[in-house]
Amino acid sequence: MYEFHGWAAIQENPAEADAGQLDMIIQKIQLKITEFAWGSGLLSLNAANGSYYLHVGGFTNRKGAEAAEIDALYQLIGEIAPGSYGLLYTRDDENLEGYDNEFRVKVLARGQLKEQSDPFLSPCVPVIEDEIDS
Repeated sequence: MYEFHGWAAIQENPAEADAGQLDMIIQKIQLKITEFAWGSGLLSLNAANGSYYLHVGGFTNRKGAEAAEIDALYQLIGEIAPGSYGLLYTRDDENLEGYDNEFRVKVLARGQLKEQSDPFLSPCVPVIEDEIDS
């Protein structure tokens, strides 16, 4: 199973949330979102108190198109709105690189998306799940 949960605050640059181009940035993000053909999961861009934020989340049977699309969306946000910041937690229990028992966290800050280990919910067994008896 592939699991993902994330959020991002959309800001034009680190000095100013809206330096005059935020509406255009939001339109670009909305356009990117319309390219996705999701059957399930959470993907929303909302406004509150003059600020914009993104929420994503879901569970898929396997790591598939949604994973690549969310990564591309976070990359786009970093490129066009480098003041944006947020987190994307992912878990892939079929990961072949040795991360199958842990969450990975992608950190969006200052235009960069960097992957890190998760210190809170990992290793999944035994932190959040019991070991399955054979």
